[in-house]
Amino acid sequence: MRRVALAVLAGGLAVACGDGGSTELGSPPTTLVPVSAAVDTIVTGEATDPPIAVRVEDALGNAVEGAPVRFVIVRGEGELSPGVAVAGQNGVAESVYRAGPTPGEAEIQADIPSAANVPPLRFLVFAEAADTVRLSIVEGDGQRAEAGSQLPLPFSIRAETTSGAPAGGVRIAFDWTAPQETPELPEAGDTAAVAEPPEAPAPEESPESGGALTRDIVMTDADGRGGAVFTLGSRPGDYRIHVFATDGVYSDTLSFSATALASPGGAVQLDSVGNGRLGAGTRALLYGGGFRPVAADNDVWIEGTAATVVSATETELTVEVPAFARTCLPEREVGVRVLVGSDASNGLLVPMEPANLRVGLEVGESLTLRGPVEVECVQFRPGAPVEAGEAGEPGTPEDFEAVTREYRIVIGNTGRSVSSGLPLRLTTRTPADMSGDGRTAALGPGMVDARVTEAALAGTRRDIGIRARTLARLVEARVSPLRSDDSRAVSAPVPGDTLEYFFSVGPELAATCVDPTRTVRGTVRAVGDGVVLVEDLAAPAGGPTEEEWLALAGELDETVLPAVTSYFGPPEDIDRNGRVVVLFTPDVNRLGDGEVGVGGFSLPQDLAASGRGDGEMSDPDGGICQASNEAEIVYSVSADPDATLGRAISTEDLLRETPVLVAHEVQHIVSAGRRVPVSSAGFGAAEEVWLDEALSSLAEEVAGLAALGLPVGERLTFDRVSETPGELETFNAYMLGNFRNLGLYMLGLPGAPTVSTDDLDGVGGLQMRGFGWFLLRRLADQAGGDERAFFRSVVGGGRNYGRGIANLERVTGREWANILADVSVSLALGAGTLDADTEGLSEEDVEAPEAAPDAGPPLAAATWDATDVFRSLNQDSDTRSGLPTAIALRAEPLGFETRVLSLDVGPSSVQYFSLASVPGAPGLSLSLETAGGTPAGETAEPLITIVRIK
Repeated sequence: MRRVALAVLAGGLAVACGDGGSTELGSPPTTLVPVSAAVDTIVTGEATDPPIAVRVEDALGNAVEGAPVRFVIVRGEGELSPGVAVAGQNGVAESVYRAGPTPGEAEIQADIPSAANVPPLRFLVFAEAADTVRLSIVEGDGQRAEAGSQLPLPFSIRAETTSGAPAGGVRIAFDWTAPQETPELPEAGDTAAVAEPPEAPAPEESPESGGALTRDIVMTDADGRGGAVFTLGSRPGDYRIHVFATDGVYSDTLSFSATALASPGGAVQLDSVGNGRLGAGTRALLYGGGFRPVAADNDVWIEGTAATVVSATETELTVEVPAFARTCLPEREVGVRVLVGSDASNGLLVPMEPANLRVGLEVGESLTLRGPVEVECVQFRPGAPVEAGEAGEPGTPEDFEAVTREYRIVIGNTGRSVSSGLPLRLTTRTPADMSGDGRTAALGPGMVDARVTEAALAGTRRDIGIRARTLARLVEARVSPLRSDDSRAVSAPVPGDTLEYFFSVGPELAATCVDPTRTVRGTVRAVGDGVVLVEDLAAPAGGPTEEEWLALAGELDETVLPAVTSYFGPPEDIDRNGRVVVLFTPDVNRLGDGEVGVGGFSLPQDLAASGRGDGEMSDPDGGICQASNEAEIVYSVSADPDATLGRAISTEDLLRETPVLVAHEVQHIVSAGRRVPVSSAGFGAAEEVWLDEALSSLAEEVAGLAALGLPVGERLTFDRVSETPGELETFNAYMLGNFRNLGLYMLGLPGAPTVSTDDLDGVGGLQMRGFGWFLLRRLADQAGGDERAFFRSVVGGGRNYGRGIANLERVTGREWANILADVSVSLALGAGTLDADTEGLSEEDVEAPEAAPDAGPPLAAATWDATDVFRSLNQDSDTRSGLPTAIALRAEPLGFETRVLSLDVGPSSVQYFSLASVPGAPGLSLSLETAGGTPAGETAEPLITIVRIK
């Protein structure tokens, strides 16, 4: 099977222009030209034919002889021979690529290390699993052992392609037939034939009676080999083990035979193993008789693998137990047998403890593993033994809950860039089937119910996308910020004044600098110590009264602005009037789309130089933004009780929502003012969108706490913030949104965004905001002391105006992986859990699955008792979250079973899993690898955090 599939990734397919047959010795090479017209799509384990070839040319297109060309696999697996090829007289150098055992693609680069000026070439080679293979037996056929024991040798096979090359990456299936009745039982040494057994045992037949394989499905390795170890059933007689390729690959069927004897017989006897257990990779003592005193004269097999005999006497052997390091295998019973010459001992089944890390957590404790090596294998010990008893005694069903160990497992990717997504393969194995090579089930992104999405977006401000797109335009156009002239102050306006501002946001929800003709003329309704409230002259009738305007200005002056500025600092005040303008204009209302509105925003471009102000340009070589207002402005919707502009907005709604909007937007204004005018990067120094939104969400919270007169760090319960109707209204106005956004994040797992999203105007933006708020609240609670200093440091960015993750690492002194793991544990302990396959709950059934009441010791000082708040939001119909479902952490349940899942974990994202070890559960191993099934590479940044919640 050959198909042309060459893909040249760099450089162009070209024909040399010079004398193709001449060689200019000593001429420096300038170009690599691909020579091989095609590279076959090859079968795993096979080589490219013809080889990958390039021609080295000088500036005139002549062949350059003697140039050393390096061939390197930059992505994928396989081998190249040679790694460095010297260009011949015709300037051609070539290398043969042999595919690895796993189907996939490899990217090969050809370059000249000694000539850095020569652009490299890259090729893609696709390797497919063979569609037809030949199978042959390597070892294990015809074994005889006592019934109920494990055979010493594996049933080992080799798969080859039709051309005779090893066929790697082929799934091989094993099944068997067991004897049904054996009236006359064979004894040791009895060579009489046993009748062919009838059909296979029924599926419900236990392994003890019918036998068991360590693996039902095996993937062949690079040499085309694979195998499984068989434990004989309790029935003596002949067993037939059938082996064949599966998963769309055709092969012949091989048959192994094995005979179960009624008793082992023989002169070699194995009595016991050390302390009754084996440890992988350690030394063990075997006791028995009939051994030979020379170590090399004794062979010991443990689960089909030869152990090294270190020393021997006639009654005792010291062996090195195989490490079984190639595969992450669980704690299990393994067969042990001694062979002395042609005599085999009886077999023993002995518990084997893996060499990998075992999870031994108490309730409330967590464990974090980082990097490709640490996450390769984790072991969960078997569940507590099941003992029969009377009702109420240990071992009865009602006692199971007391001895059940429940975990939350977080699989994360600490990659930081948008392009650092991590495709992973999560494999769990139990002793019943340790293959892990079966079909892979893809775990796709979580889908938030359409009803939840509709409820979440109703009335949302959609300010994230407006600000982000505007900022990107300013950076791309290299617009210069305005550096304020502090030499003179500007008198504040007075009520009744008419002011005029540019409004530059269009239907695409981004501001533009190029069209400053669109203006808003408004009347000053109230002037406070820190705010100026301006209402568009075109605002619909029915807006606030004069008294309501004054009361609003008072609330902003007395509560919101002091709280926000004490945390984040004062605005830059580039217009020198000492105040933030809040402009209420129907132009904001018109940006909405039905019930999905745009409530308000601030624009970074209002800090840009317009070319007409008194200040100076921060970047003299930068551009100007004619539509800049050169002022700190918050744009808000106007009251529209009759819905003449879109969704209806009553005066009460406007007065309730404006303080929260101002708290949120003033943080944006402060953050930009602390960075943009003074940094050489200009608008490029603005905080990353996700962290800026997280800070503004935190601003809403601190303003709300100030309104309630409540402190931080006291594990606030829902009752504490809702003792009176007024307090409940304040909580709903300032803080409910943060819990709702966090709820959307939890309900959107797996795949809910954290530090980036393409859905800024939709649920993705709200989820990102919820995660960021919870993260900052957790970090602030851990910081200790006056948390206002912590937030001022984050907003400023330090001497180098750090941004995003690097900024948080600077302030906390912690690595991002540690921060991400910690916040994941905090969320796992602080929120109820909803299994990923649970159907969405109806409005009438809003009680969330409760978090474990014994969730361990409380975390460090926290501002919120998140468990209590979520439970209350889900139970109290009067203070419902507003989402038509229970808010709970969505986790994929993992059973104690062999399972393979493919995950695509986004940058700085996590996926949650739940695992409950009930009494009698087997050992379980968990491994995390790249999607191809090989360990994660050095550039990957995988993370596993395990927290025991019960």
